[in-house]
Amino acid sequence: MVDGLKKIDWYRLRSHDGFADDLPRLLRQARTSVEPHEELVRHLTGDESEVSEATAAAWPFLLELVAHDNTPSRDWLLENLCGAIAVAGGSGSDGVDPGWPPAWEASKPALLALLDHSSAAVRRGVLFMLGKGLGDSALVLPALSRRWEEEVDPATRLCVVIVATEFAGRGDEAAASWLRELTVADDEPLVRMLVSAATRPDADVILRALTGDLELFLATGSFEMGYDEVLEHVLWLVGPKDFDGIDLVLALVDVLPWRTEALDYLRRLFERDTTDVGLVVPFVPVWIADPDVRLRAFAVWLTGVAGAREYRDLVAERVHDHGVTSLGQKVSTLATSVLLELG
Repeated sequence: MVDGLKKIDWYRLRSHDGFADDLPRLLRQARTSVEPHEELVRHLTGDESEVSEATAAAWPFLLELVAHDNTPSRDWLLENLCGAIAVAGGSGSDGVDPGWPPAWEASKPALLALLDHSSAAVRRGVLFMLGKGLGDSALVLPALSRRWEEEVDPATRLCVVIVATEFAGRGDEAAASWLRELTVADDEPLVRMLVSAATRPDADVILRALTGDLELFLATGSFEMGYDEVLEHVLWLVGPKDFDGIDLVLALVDVLPWRTEALDYLRRLFERDTTDVGLVVPFVPVWIADPDVRLRAFAVWLTGVAGAREYRDLVAERVHDHGVTSLGQKVSTLATSVLLELG
């Protein structure tokens, strides 16, 4: 590392926190101490869609750090620094320095070598980066095939498929073909869900996985995930293909652990575009009388958004509904507001 650092004129490079002349010292110190970690984050990461020229230059040295088992808090560097850089680099933003794509592609052999690491956490961290950093899948897909055949850790097996779905979801036909040919056992429902969502969307396959035990899925990410992130990811994979994602969301409304996420998704969708709101309006009479305040409040709100005057009397019945949502809003207050909108 020391000789490689000397070959770069760091004084000419800009980092996210000014000039990069301090980076060689921080990178050297990180081999034996956690002290420079926060400073490295400040210098090498900025907005989640920006990569500086200094970050591109420092990237191979960061990978050298995380490849060594003796690097202090190696897992922290992998997740909080390298993972964040990969996310920004794969964003396709104008804020990504032109030097990043070639630096990223040049680093793939080193990244793929880490897929054989004895630590499942390291393997998952590398897979996360490969999925977010994207670029050319030519080297990645053969490595995923080998990892799939050899991997025994369930969460890491799921990560292998997540990487391929990231490529396929952004139009990489080679990755989509890889997924279509993948043999998945019946006892890996979450993997089957992802493959289905990215290739041949099947509502039943997806619903069975989402309503099962999601702890495995939530354990795969380098960054903390929740039900809402899982739903967004699956619906993003489904996209405008053979299966309409809104059908899946409506099915999840009936599944208590998913109800909040499903309703929040519909709310955000209809706030942006009311094109499909007519598909959901027929549920108003059922939802507006449901014991669950979440459904009653959503039905009242939906009536207003859709301008569904045929349900005005049902909304009027909620004027004395003092149920309170998780956001502290009374159904009665919402109903009064919607009645004014409907005239």
